[in-house]
Amino acid sequence: MNRSRKAGEDLKREIGFILNTRIKDPRMGFVTVTDVKLSTDYHYLDVFVSIMGTEKAVGDTLVVLKQCDGFIKKNLKERFRLRSMPEIKFIYDDSIDKGIRVTRLLESLDKGEN
Repeated sequence: MNRSRKAGEDLKREIGFILNTRIKDPRMGFVTVTDVKLSTDYHYLDVFVSIMGTEKAVGDTLVVLKQCDGFIKKNLKERFRLRSMPEIKFIYDDSIDKGIRVTRLLESLDKGEN
């Protein structure tokens, strides 16, 4: 595993911890960090998140995440020794929702065949 990927995995784990334990905003739904992509120059970090709830809950949570950017960076800076803290961009990952829909379709087909 290259250095950039290892740093990305460490950041993924820590961001997940921060989101689920330190951010107390009531508008924030249940968030899971599904993946991160750290640029090779360590200046940009794309954080892919899955959010449970309605479209409104997803939108509200993404707003909260954007507003908490500085707080998250501050917490990351305490844990990691990076020359510069990357710019964080949160991206909604709907792959889990798509997987659930496919599973339901397959189950309904299976029930229909019996």
